[in-house]
Amino acid sequence: MLLFACASTQLVTEWRDKSYQGQQLNRFIVIGVIENTLYRRAYEDAIVDKFKENGLDAVASYTLISDLAAYDDEDKLKQAVKTTQADAVLVAKLIDYDESERYIPPNYDFNPYMGMGGGYYNSYHSAMYMTYSPGYIQKTTTIRIGSEVFSVDSEQLVWAAETKSFNPGSYQSVVNNLAEITITSLKKNGFVK
Repeated sequence: MLLFACASTQLVTEWRDKSYQGQQLNRFIVIGVIENTLYRRAYEDAIVDKFKENGLDAVASYTLISDLAAYDDEDKLKQAVKTTQADAVLVAKLIDYDESERYIPPNYDFNPYMGMGGGYYNSYHSAMYMTYSPGYIQKTTTIRIGSEVFSVDSEQLVWAAETKSFNPGSYQSVVNNLAEITITSLKKNGFVK
């Protein structure tokens, strides 16, 4: 996965179940549905760390279920949730990863401060103050990640969000920004303190 500088991660949309009457959520099991083991662990660890910084308890799912395919086994997943005594499950998955390239053509710019008055001699000098920018390829990377929180007691979806990262500097910056956005939104919507 190739990533670029100038990261910008933003919340695109969020939803909450307004009918949810359950308790505030205090202990999360964090599941990153990411095939790459390193990225999965980095995501889960960053979310767990950010939750703990905010006084919430969280457990990375990879510490309980190392094989991502095991999440298809409902009994194994329920056992992992039971083991952690979690009251919420946070699941995040990649919705879209797009890399695009655009050619920016060469450009000539005229520096207008020369050539104003002074006859033909200054006109010659104004031509000397033209600047040239060569053409280049502009690469753009966009990552969309969907996050969902389920209540363990009711097994219902209580919160969902989509984030979009534009030209992230690193995978870690995406994960850290996602963690911050998730915590902020869960607090704003009253799911956590």
